[in-house]
Amino acid sequence: MIDHRTENVTDEQTGGWTRVLEEMDAMAAKLADNGWETVSIAAGDAAAVTAETSRTGTHGFSYVVPGNAATAFEELFVADGFPRTEVYRANSPSHLYLLTVVKDPPTEAAVLIAGAIERNQLSACKQAATEAGKLYTNLLAVDGTCLGSFEHEDPTPFFPEE
Repeated sequence: MIDHRTENVTDEQTGGWTRVLEEMDAMAAKLADNGWETVSIAAGDAAAVTAETSRTGTHGFSYVVPGNAATAFEELFVADGFPRTEVYRANSPSHLYLLTVVKDPPTEAAVLIAGAIERNQLSACKQAATEAGKLYTNLLAVDGTCLGSFEHEDPTPFFPEE
């Protein structure tokens, strides 16, 4: 299941990224207050990729996970887990700021991933996702090793309307 919310921002330098990080922190705190185990990741780098340009051979979004969050993510991550996805977007002329929240309700675990994607990268990724009817969120270590991936059955909420 995918939920989503979109917001347009005009302050290019701080607006979108700051809002996404604030939203991530607030959501993580609320989840933790309700007993959930969370990992928040502010990606060191993020990109919209196709199968040809990705390190994992899948289309979607790739995020470089800083070392301090990588260990926590690896401890929490379960392949094929986290069936619920929430997507929050803030748009600017040059970037798409994404906050992707994946949840595993039975274990009360959540991973929150924030990234800034250059808008000029979106077209090919969106086309691949639309054709496949799904999208992937890939988390990578600084050295490029894939730490884990999430599959999303509906790519629509991840992309701004043109």
